[in-house]
Amino acid sequence: MQQQTRRERKKEETRRRILDAAFKLFVEQGFENTTVDQITITADVGKGTFYNYFPNREAALFEFVEDLGVRRGQKIWPGILKLQDTRQRLAKAFQSLCAWFEEYPELLRVYLTDTINKSLRNPANYQYNHFELFLTEIIKMGQDDGDIRDDVIPQQMVDHLMGITLIQLCRWFEGGAGPGLYELTMKGADFFLIGALSTEK
Repeated sequence: MQQQTRRERKKEETRRRILDAAFKLFVEQGFENTTVDQITITADVGKGTFYNYFPNREAALFEFVEDLGVRRGQKIWPGILKLQDTRQRLAKAFQSLCAWFEEYPELLRVYLTDTINKSLRNPANYQYNHFELFLTEIIKMGQDDGDIRDDVIPQQMVDHLMGITLIQLCRWFEGGAGPGLYELTMKGADFFLIGALSTEK
């Protein structure tokens, strides 16, 4: 049992070293300019080792972004819980998301494109990413508080909200990925909330 634990720990350390090396190179020289060979040299692993963990560069980027997204979400979640209503909670979540996109626009464009392509190729196997899971919890809280209608399941509401958000992100990328993404996404969130307000208020 002890031997297995050490083996698993070593595997995780190797995976993390590859991910950290890949992300470092992606940031420094761009995703398109980074090769698997460069990643393996930086991580000090063989090329075969890389492919034991990831089928391609996109998979490494996807896993790193998901892992980092979860950790970022965990940091802001306690603050979200203290906010008074759904709009404030959504604003906090989108503020974090937009800051991330503005910091790493190229990498998150690749991540977003890969995610959309996967969902189109195999929609039955689509799984929510970290941000969509956080949005689901925010919607559930809003329904429990009574400021979001409860005749629509949270997942369906998140699908509608993310549809609006994806359009806003595409427009932002088309416009050069400059400042102003938060304001753009919150316009979409406000549009969503107009149709999601509780009919009891």
